[in-house]
Amino acid sequence: MGVGIASAAFHMNLKYHTQMMDDVSMHLTTTPVLHRVITVNTSRRTSVILAFLLGAVLIGLIIHHALTDELILHSVTFVASVTIIGVRTMQLITTRTPKDSLVQQQIWGMVRFGAAIFELGFLVWLVDGWICGWLRSWRTTIGLPWAFLLELHGWWHICTGVGAYIFIAVIDHLVLGEDVGAIEKSFAWPAPWASRSIFAGKGSALGVTPDLKTD
Repeated sequence: MGVGIASAAFHMNLKYHTQMMDDVSMHLTTTPVLHRVITVNTSRRTSVILAFLLGAVLIGLIIHHALTDELILHSVTFVASVTIIGVRTMQLITTRTPKDSLVQQQIWGMVRFGAAIFELGFLVWLVDGWICGWLRSWRTTIGLPWAFLLELHGWWHICTGVGAYIFIAVIDHLVLGEDVGAIEKSFAWPAPWASRSIFAGKGSALGVTPDLKTD
């Protein structure tokens, strides 16, 4: 009996700690990107100081979340980080690509798609938390392979992974001063597709010559 209780407690702790790692991975993804976008054009000293400050905040947030298992501060700080990254990314696009050029239009297409799929992933994560019990019951009833469609937590990772990649790639592309016209070679799928999709608007379709237009 005692062995059974100990075993159950071990598995509960295992699930709890793996859940904590799953939760904090959100901040482990956004914090380096946040540092990247807020230290553009700053000195090395400022960049290092901000890195230590963000690292301290991240560690404090992780410890607080692990000890309390609360989601409000966790979610608010995540949304705040994503918002700052989004605003700074828009500023970088405006200042580092030729105005009204095809390249700018394509970059905007990737960013819009990245933001949309990232927000979809966050919404899926919230829904998964709200109706987790129902989803588990429905998956049992439906069975494989269609039950996979209701694995919302898995879809959250896929959506946010794609969105995070696009933002990281776009920011690096702009900050490093790479050839802004080399979108096809600089980005992995689905970023090139997004640069020619409805997210980029009219005139961004494949086959249009990427001549840069400046005012």
